[in-house]
Order: sequence, then C-alpha cells, then structure tokens
Amino acid sequence: MQHVAAPTANARGAHTLVPPAANAARPSAPASGPIEVWDASSGTEQLLTGVELTANADPVIATAIANAHKVDTFFRTTFGRNGWDNHGTPLRIVVHAPNEDGTPNMNNAYWDRARQRIFLGDGDGRVLAPLGGALDVMVHETTHAIVDSSVNLRYSGQQGGINESWADVMGAVADPGNWLIGEDVFTPGTPGDAIRDLEHPIYTNLRELPTGTEIDPHDLASLPGLAAVRVAQSLGRSEMGQIWYRALVEHLDSRAGFAGAARATLDAAAELHGATSTEVGAVLQAWKSVGIDPRWKGAATSS
Repeated sequence: MQHVAAPTANARGAHTLVPPAANAARPSAPASGPIEVWDASSGTEQLLTGVELTANADPVIATAIANAHKVDTFFRTTFGRNGWDNHGTPLRIVVHAPNEDGTPNMNNAYWDRARQRIFLGDGDGRVLAPLGGALDVMVHETTHAIVDSSVNLRYSGQQGGINESWADVMGAVADPGNWLIGEDVFTPGTPGDAIRDLEHPIYTNLRELPTGTEIDPHDLASLPGLAAVRVAQSLGRSEMGQIWYRALVEHLDSRAGFAGAARATLDAAAELHGATSTEVGAVLQAWKSVGIDPRWKGAATSS
C-alpha cells in the first residue's frame, strides 16, 4: 500500500500534507447551525447560504456538505458531542481550497487551528480526488479539532503520533468495514489502496522505531493505531471507539507520550467497565503487543 506522509504542523497549527494558503481571505459570519461551508473556487472564500447549501449543483461541494453533516451526526449520536468544541460551534469547511501559492487541485486536507476551519483540496486527479469525498478523512480532520479543544497536544514526537492516531482511529470508527483511511479518494480508479492502513502500518512495535532521527507523526501513529485495531478485534470497533473517545476527552494529558496515552485508554476502559473487566485486559494486551506498557514509570509524559 502506498503511503502519503505529511510534515509537522505549521506555525498556525494546521495539521497538513502541505502548508495551507497564507493569503486566503478571512470573511466572518455568525454561527448558523451544525456546519458552515465556504467555496474557495473563485480565489476568495465565499460563505454558502440557502439553496447553495441544500441543493448545490457543484458535485464536489454537494458531496462535502453531505459528509460534513455525517461528521456532525457521527459525533453527536455516537458520543453526545455538541460540535467539535462541545460548545455548539459549527463545523466550518472550505471546499476547493487552493495550494499555498493559490493554484488549484491541492493534494491535501487539513484542520487550521488558528482559523478553526477544515480546508479540503480538490486533488490532482492522480494522487487524490477531492478530499471532501472521503468521510473518514473529514472525521480525521474534525478529530484534530477535538484534540485541540480537549487536550492541545503539541504536534511533534510521540504527541504528534498520538494526535494523528486518534484522528485515524475516529475516522475508522465512523467509516467501518476496513481499516483504510482515505481509500475513497486515494489514487482514483485504483481499488484497494489508501492513504494509510491501520491494520498494516509502517511500524508494528516500539522497538522498530529508528533512533536519532525525527519521525513523521503520521508514521508514529502506527503503534497506537495498531493497538486500537487489536482492541477492536477483541471487543468490537464500536466499543473500542467509546474507550478511545473517553480517553481523549477525559484522561489524555497534554504531556502524554505513548505510555500515557495507553494509560488514558486503560483508565477509560476501567471507568466504563470496571478495573478488573475483560475490556481493561484487552486494552492492556493490545498496547503490550505493540511494545508499549502503560504501567511504565513516568507514563504520563513524553520528551
């Protein structure tokens, strides 16, 4: 499976494959419901209203709108979450988002922390199709927003890997059936491949990680992602999702490394099912299977 990696977040806090447009227009509008949609195809971002939202003739926009509503519904019905910040702020998406230099067909989707919007590129038609066509990608980017509002992990090292992993895992919970991320938009016309495969990641055990070099957060996400897959294989994907979500919003520390993230999921499982439950045992064994023991001393922090 081909793998699309991404550099670390930029200064504005965007988790992205390529740096986002620095000169994009910044119109403002009051909150108008669970989603707000902006069309950047003209070179400036235009807020869509009325029939433009309910019956848009542009299939790229129409698909992104439909998936944005699915994202909002997923987090509301599955976890009782009121918007990405849990305070009812609309999910804001920018469709037809350009490259940093203003050219179209960006091979990227990203959450911009500073502007509190998800930017969806159209893809170049070879590597990627329009990113709004993938529900799991949109859930992934929304989860970055939830991480920012709940924990505010820094986007580097193990914390960056945790950030990316939780985003991938939530995408896979929302879009079940396989453990692929972005398979609906990656290399259009080529079936069976994806941006990432949580079940068959680059790294499968902590001892495989190279030393003395910075590792991309998307690659570091391999280990917690694989642990989540193994919990789902034992307990079911839905139950794993409940544990992982509770760990994120209730237990994950802003300084957490892998062991701290593992401890957060153990604490969440214990709250949901009891400290001596089968669920806690399954979570512990899954983390240990990828070389991470949540009982390590100093489990809360990451250097």
